[in-house]
Amino acid sequence: MAASVNSAFNKLEKQLNDLFQRVEMLSDEQQNFKPDPQSWSILQVFRHMMQSEGQIDKYLRKKILGTASTQKASFKAKFRSLLLNLAMRLPVKYKVPDAIKVDFDAHYDFNTLTSDWQSLRKEFKAFLDTIDETTAQKEIFRHPVVGRMSLLQGLSFMQEHLDRHTKQVERIMQHTDFPKQ
Repeated sequence: MAASVNSAFNKLEKQLNDLFQRVEMLSDEQQNFKPDPQSWSILQVFRHMMQSEGQIDKYLRKKILGTASTQKASFKAKFRSLLLNLAMRLPVKYKVPDAIKVDFDAHYDFNTLTSDWQSLRKEFKAFLDTIDETTAQKEIFRHPVVGRMSLLQGLSFMQEHLDRHTKQVERIMQHTDFPKQ
């Protein structure tokens, strides 16, 4: 794995492990609490994040097959990446792509969901282990709204996305009706 990719992945892993530690001590009722019928529970947020990462992994595995004809990330890609990461920090709700929508009525089990997510992360790491520094700089990551950017810029987006949803989890936990136990 390229050193830059390894560094970005390790940061992503730390974020995920910190989030798991915050939520694992909560009861099932707390983990599945929804502030209102049109909001997600903590575990629905987890499901969304896991689906998002799964779609990214799936796309990258397909795109990596054609890297010989893929260009190095341009200034435009850097600009798109910057805009996307800034947008992730804004307190604005965004429409979720159909591929990663979560059923508002779904009830999840923490252990099952986190085990599945950790398995997905292991597979993603195994894929990233095959990436060299040159490939990490190529435009092989594609966000559905802003378009193509480098793999490293994509990993930066994943960090921002996880941070955004970690804050969402914190807001759920601070809700006035959040169960006490």
